[in-house]
Amino acid sequence: MKAKIIENYILHYNRSGKMPVSVFAFCETMEMNESDFYNEFADFNSLESQILSQIWTDSMSKIVGQDYFAECTNNEKLLAAVYAFVENLKNYRSYLLLKYKDWSNPMEQISSMQGLKKSFFDFLETLHFENKTIGIKQVDSVLEKGMYHALFTNLSFVFHFWLKDSSKGFEKTDACIEKSFALSFQLIDNNSLSTAFDFGKFLFSNFK
Repeated sequence: MKAKIIENYILHYNRSGKMPVSVFAFCETMEMNESDFYNEFADFNSLESQILSQIWTDSMSKIVGQDYFAECTNNEKLLAAVYAFVENLKNYRSYLLLKYKDWSNPMEQISSMQGLKKSFFDFLETLHFENKTIGIKQVDSVLEKGMYHALFTNLSFVFHFWLKDSSKGFEKTDACIEKSFALSFQLIDNNSLSTAFDFGKFLFSNFK
């Protein structure tokens, strides 16, 4: 039922460019009871917060069980996940362009991305990255969460870049993923900024 509600909500949004006027009106078009909607979501805002999360979850279900995935390094698994997510986003591009047309700052926290953030953090937990530690549990936990937040900021930036990308096959987004996460991996593994300048040049050439 949850997936069906999300599917029909996206269809409505694509056709009207806005939320339904009420849960009642939305449920009437789906020939379902309001209680069925409220069993899954508190309101349309909570529904919207689950759309990107659902896209991420669907993307992961297609790759995590593959034999090659188990043999990948943590870095390779994360890159494969991001590429799979961006590939799946294409199926929802019309909705996403409408929904995020006013999102000008990729660093801005948006409520509709909170579900994605949780799903992304859950995925990172399965990778067991070796983060820098100092031996104090509480501090090490903060450092780990800081790394998670930094990687999610990276994912948010890639998503924002993809929304603005008009290149054939979104090839510039592929380059963005490669360069931005290469920088993140170097910062995590080596505390190095050696690829930052290259990434900066890439951003400048694509946003000037």
